[in-house]
Amino acid sequence: MKYLVAFLLLLLHSVPIFAQQRPLVTERAETLEQGHILLDVGAEFLQDAAFPFSGLEGDLTRAGVLGVRIGAADNVEIQFVGIVQNILNVENRHPAPNTPRLEFSGNSTSDVGDFTLATKVRLKAEEPGWPTLAFRFGLQLPNASNENGLGNDETNVFGSVLVQKRLGKLQILTDLGLAILGNPVVPGSQDDLFTYGLALIYSLHPQVNLVVDAAGRAGPGDIGTEEQSTLRLGTQIQAVGLRWDVAAFIGLRDTAPSSGVVLGISKEFEWR
Repeated sequence: MKYLVAFLLLLLHSVPIFAQQRPLVTERAETLEQGHILLDVGAEFLQDAAFPFSGLEGDLTRAGVLGVRIGAADNVEIQFVGIVQNILNVENRHPAPNTPRLEFSGNSTSDVGDFTLATKVRLKAEEPGWPTLAFRFGLQLPNASNENGLGNDETNVFGSVLVQKRLGKLQILTDLGLAILGNPVVPGSQDDLFTYGLALIYSLHPQVNLVVDAAGRAGPGDIGTEEQSTLRLGTQIQAVGLRWDVAAFIGLRDTAPSSGVVLGISKEFEWR
């Protein structure tokens, strides 16, 4: 027993993990410390994923969910996030606008995922009676091709206001904004959707957090820009110099995967 206790103490001996983003979807208002880089990589295994623009449905594996976050200034963070490979095990095919353009055979298809470039600016640091306030804006690139059925070939723009407040061991995060999505069905048109996120982070231990995260988008979307809503329940753990995360994924709308598992690791270090 004493060896087990010593091993657990060794694993948990590190700095607190308040700066960790994964497995949250709701963005934190706090920015990374200047001169620091946060690297993360993960994987997601999602059931009943739907791609209405291509009419494909099945189980989706996201391999290499990457994130690079750079503290560029005292209150500015630069972000580069994306997916190295999406792999869809096709279980159903439905007639859809993009069906004639599909160029894969068999019961599976794969492609690189879309990548996002974003900047987060902290407008006000937290103080008694006031939360942390920030603004985040960015661009999602159309890296995934519609020929493989996993992309819309549309560039999307988004911006949101972030609010974060600590109440003892609990942190509350909110993310409210607007996404301007290219409509893949009607060339040259766009759909404007309201984006939202709410996350709760509870510090169970200086190196262990429990997290709940609900996020999505709502509005008059079209095929390929539908409303979405998801829920994640998980934990963040600091151990052996790395930050580990695992969460259960639950889709709250038919346009989102029904369920799944999310996991990953992160590492923060100084670059100068």
